[in-house]
Amino acid sequence: MAQTQQREVILSVLRDEGRPLTREEILSLGRRLLPRLGSATVDRAIRDMTANFQVIGLEFPGQPRRYELPAESEHPHFVCRDCERVFDLQVAMQLPMVKAPKGFLITGGEIIYSGQCAECLHKSVRSRP
Repeated sequence: MAQTQQREVILSVLRDEGRPLTREEILSLGRRLLPRLGSATVDRAIRDMTANFQVIGLEFPGQPRRYELPAESEHPHFVCRDCERVFDLQVAMQLPMVKAPKGFLITGGEIIYSGQCAECLHKSVRSRP
């Protein structure tokens, strides 16, 4: 897979933000670096980079699909209930041992914390009388 300028911009955006981003966030932030970055180009690049494990796709209930760079190890995520942004938590994750139902194979898990991110918490504290 050729490493194009557009793919470099996508990887740069994911590195710089340091958190899982939606396709729309990648497109918007990418256009700051490369104004003519096309929507279809971002879709193709994300699809190809996900297939080649350069980017990891994440899905959380009630949330749009997000993308992040591969991490050294599995880690939990934090979802802000106000702005709905998702953040990585730099905590070693130890999933509990569970017995899968007969015929099931568990290959991973996800721990999700939620609350208010620093930016939203700051806004809500400032807006109080």
